[in-house]
Amino acid sequence: MIWVLIAVLASLVVLVLVMPVMRRETGHRSRGLGVFAGQLEELKRDLDLGLVEPEAAQAAEREIRRRESAAQSMVDGEEAPSQALRLSLIVSSVAVSMLAVVIYMGMGSPHLVGRSQPDMPPMPEEAQAVMAEIDALAADLMANPDNPQGWAVLGQAYTTLGRHSEAVIAFENAINGVPDNAFLFSALGQAYLFEAEGEVTPAAREAFSRALDLDPQDVRARFFLAEAEYQAGNREAALAGWQALLDDAPDDAGYRSMVEARMATAREAAPADEEGR
Repeated sequence: MIWVLIAVLASLVVLVLVMPVMRRETGHRSRGLGVFAGQLEELKRDLDLGLVEPEAAQAAEREIRRRESAAQSMVDGEEAPSQALRLSLIVSSVAVSMLAVVIYMGMGSPHLVGRSQPDMPPMPEEAQAVMAEIDALAADLMANPDNPQGWAVLGQAYTTLGRHSEAVIAFENAINGVPDNAFLFSALGQAYLFEAEGEVTPAAREAFSRALDLDPQDVRARFFLAEAEYQAGNREAALAGWQALLDDAPDDAGYRSMVEARMATAREAAPADEEGR
């Protein structure tokens, strides 16, 4: 499907954009300090969307601010961030692009369906380096599997790169170590959803429901459970679920516009759906 291609291309583009921030080299810092502000804003949106746990977001924010301070003071020789933290920051930077693809599934361009997909462009060297780091983390986790945080980071990386079946396995391994974490169940549900090309399968629905059992305010689980209602033909229930999500959302929540757009698309599609029945 076309949205799969869009997801991969968007992910690769963002990976290339964030890699310079992740390197030790900080050439032309005086012209690049604005990148750090963008990273912080992106991180805030990911936290609002429920795509990053509060603890992980705090750690990522501290690291971004540390690197910003180092760049401002022109300090050299700083210690490179850990592999897990590097991947966490990369994943948090691309998470929004993945949720945008979910919205596209409901409001994309129908006339593109059935057209042949263009050939994938060669993977940039920066993206290849990221892939190598992810594979190295996977190998380390296979040798030392008692690391829920590592599995969670790997699952998010796999989801971002479109390796959804592997993401499911990674999140299940993370849940085995931390069975009462709503974020992990929500992430597992999303991995199931992407694996099924946008369908909220019974497995995905069960994972999202488990996330809500643990945290009734989990944004991602609430959004996709409403999507499940819509896919099942329960338009009014879906709209009610999305509206409740908006009612509970802060005024500056980063996901407001996406939920509103999804609701508008569902309403516009209603007449056509009813004619088809």
